[in-house]
Amino acid sequence: MTDQLHQINIAYVDKEDRLLMRATTKNGDEYRVWFTRRYAGLLMDIINKGMNERGGMTALGSTPQTTDMIKEGALEKPFESNVKNYPLGKKGILGFGIKTNTSEDKILRLQLLPENGQGLTLNLNDSLMYMFHNLLSQGIVRADWNFKQDQDAAGSEHIH
Repeated sequence: MTDQLHQINIAYVDKEDRLLMRATTKNGDEYRVWFTRRYAGLLMDIINKGMNERGGMTALGSTPQTTDMIKEGALEKPFESNVKNYPLGKKGILGFGIKTNTSEDKILRLQLLPENGQGLTLNLNDSLMYMFHNLLSQGIVRADWNFKQDQDAAGSEHIH
């Protein structure tokens, strides 16, 4: 994704027993990636690790940028579907691989890849990582996948 991120939504689709992540850009592109239970667990582990490296869930959730986003309703806004184009196809891709790296300015580059072909790269600063964690956690709860992880695992390493 080369355009600026506009909105992300993660919803459980019971017919598929999968989570569907939809990410839209400011220019009207919509990227769809399906997460299996296994893939969602791997993704959650990566996000939790990234959050721990940045001070944990509480630290990321209390930054001015994050609190402003929450006050503006970032987690409650309905998903806007002003789509002009589906770069990964209207059906989207099935998540198969995950690659990550961190830029010098601490942006987590999260590459979500199918088994073959083009995937999607999300560039997550601390606030977007916190928001993505929340959306993924909510999707996992709705799916009733009974992950054994603590919902606040991203802060557990910093509790004394």
